[in-house]
Amino acid sequence: MAKNAPAIVPALERPRGRPLKPGGRLSQVEIQRAYRDRLAAAGKVVRVVDVAAVSLAPQVVPAFPDFDPARDGIYEREMIETMRENLHKTSLRLENIQEDMKRLEQRNAYLEGELKLLEQPPYECAERQNSAQAATG
Repeated sequence: MAKNAPAIVPALERPRGRPLKPGGRLSQVEIQRAYRDRLAAAGKVVRVVDVAAVSLAPQVVPAFPDFDPARDGIYEREMIETMRENLHKTSLRLENIQEDMKRLEQRNAYLEGELKLLEQPPYECAERQNSAQAATG
């Protein structure tokens, strides 16, 4: 006769290790709950996703068809103000660079004209100076 196999009793779901002390360290779940509560109290948007529902969902999901940034994101005023300030500073720098480019192009054109005058033979320069003096005088 074969021996009867002992029935396997499922273990109760409990955390491994020693039990937590009262007033001791918080578990990660409790820390997350407290964080979400603080965000909700501050008026920021919190979206809790059920992991079981997500894992049972079909694996091929279109690229977030119902994404709504007002509902699905957490935006902090400080982050938005910092981004705005950085973009403003960058746009001012670009404007200054464009003004410098215009000024340098004008100076370059002037210096090219001066160089052409210096490269001309001396008699042409003297003729131009004489004609300029005759026109003014």
